[in-house]
Amino acid sequence: MIHVFTFAAEPEPVDFIRDVKPILELNCVSCHREDKAKGKLRLDNAVDAFKSDEVIVKGKPEDSLLYVLATLPTDDDDVMPPQDSTKSFLLPKFELDILKRWIAEGAKWPKEVTLQTAKRLPKTIDFAEHIQPILEFNCVRCHREENAKGKLRLDNAIDAFKSDEVISKGKPLASTLYTLTILDADDDDIMPPEPDEPLTVGETWLLRRWIQEGANWPEDIKLLARKKQKGISGITPQELYKKLGFKLGPVKGAFDAFTQDIPQTEITFGMTPIPAGTYKMGSPSKEAKRAKDEPEPHDVQIGAFWMGTHEVTWDEYELWMIDIDRTQRQQLKKEADGLDLLADGVTRPTPPYTDMSFGMGKDGYPAICMTQLAARVYCMWISAKTGRFYRLPTEAEWEYACRAGTTTAYYFGNDPKELKNHGWFFANSRFQYQPIGKKPANPWGLYDMHGNVWEWCLDQYVDASGYKSGRNNPLLSPTKLYPRLVKGGGWDDDPDRLRSAARLGSDPTWKQQDPQIPKSVWYHTDAHWAGFRLVRPRKIPPVEDIEKYWPTLKEMVAIPDR
Repeated sequence: MIHVFTFAAEPEPVDFIRDVKPILELNCVSCHREDKAKGKLRLDNAVDAFKSDEVIVKGKPEDSLLYVLATLPTDDDDVMPPQDSTKSFLLPKFELDILKRWIAEGAKWPKEVTLQTAKRLPKTIDFAEHIQPILEFNCVRCHREENAKGKLRLDNAIDAFKSDEVISKGKPLASTLYTLTILDADDDDIMPPEPDEPLTVGETWLLRRWIQEGANWPEDIKLLARKKQKGISGITPQELYKKLGFKLGPVKGAFDAFTQDIPQTEITFGMTPIPAGTYKMGSPSKEAKRAKDEPEPHDVQIGAFWMGTHEVTWDEYELWMIDIDRTQRQQLKKEADGLDLLADGVTRPTPPYTDMSFGMGKDGYPAICMTQLAARVYCMWISAKTGRFYRLPTEAEWEYACRAGTTTAYYFGNDPKELKNHGWFFANSRFQYQPIGKKPANPWGLYDMHGNVWEWCLDQYVDASGYKSGRNNPLLSPTKLYPRLVKGGGWDDDPDRLRSAARLGSDPTWKQQDPQIPKSVWYHTDAHWAGFRLVRPRKIPPVEDIEKYWPTLKEMVAIPDR
């Protein structure tokens, strides 16, 4: 379907695809779609959106709840979007005006157009944080001093504003910087041109809002062409293993609980010993709410290991994720020792597009929204930082540790009514994750094994047929990107998803809202309930097996340079 846009001066006319669709996708559809229809309302398609004659009343915006609820005061319980920790501001006035005019003009919505969830944009548009990356990754390569296609430069404010056709302050529909990005994918004039991928709805709307709000561009900010390069980024797993002096065999010393210091920081985390043993992995057919992907109970042998007493927190994770450890060391004028230098050689994520906690809290809260790859690279970094071998748990290890010697649906028994005393889930989480360690530990001393956040395991997610009895320390190593496995259930789940045997596989929708092109290898922007915890095996694996536990060389090669 080809859409012809007339880029006349606002406010007329209103075009659903150009003007209304992004507003609904960015602000409404996340809570009102097929799989999550709050208030039994869906706004992802025209048929369902118009089922009620109260939500959108054609020609009457003042009688339409879609518009009326968006104009309520912030302290009104009925205001939309709801004013919670992740959506703490109302729609901008120009978006409200668009909705009002669209409804007044008859609320035209092509029946064939369905909407997708997109991550809500920030309240305030900051040029350096939000606009500069869009321009540098998508525009400046062809529009800079030494390569000014069409005699257009977008590497500095003076040249960018020379023509008011490119950026017309306050008038996005008169600005080709915006209008050329929303053309159909097969239009020869679309920007950026092929082979680059089109901008996401979030990126195009950021440009529109920025221009609408006056297109502020500090003159001292000069832009550089940025292109994500592929190549080995940082030290390889094999190199790190050898430089840390790891060797096949058991870890020396007592098998006791310990507190791990992260050198040159004040941050610590606890590790709990999990004894070797054999258990029944899976769930019996008679277990209530049992899912089809759960294997029948079968014998599995597990070697001894230490497991994180809690999930990895933001305090720990951001040391690596945003270079806090190096920054602190520089500020305190501390010299890097051998482990510091090795840790500095481990690749780090690209800067996050937004606050990856999505306003739910960081101090003492579990880290979330990372990919399995990110969690595995973090394991490399914390190993380098401490000189001890850390990794993610296997699915078999995770379930073994969660059960802690029990055979019931939960480690405390079979009654889901008791879950509120042991874990965080939909009924008691207050719609967000909670600080670690607020519920009792399981019999082996591990906290938050039921709920709060799902936790990454090392395995590929497969159906029940992939499991066999009598296996020793089984691991289903991934051979493809999706699906990979998380365990434990999360704060937004029903009780059955928190059972010891419950499992979940990842899929591309977990990063549906990711604005990066290509999508980030580091972040799952839509997995607000995915975290991880560490394992330290009692026996260190051989170097030839290291790619089972840390990233593979193939994955490292595909990681973009920072």
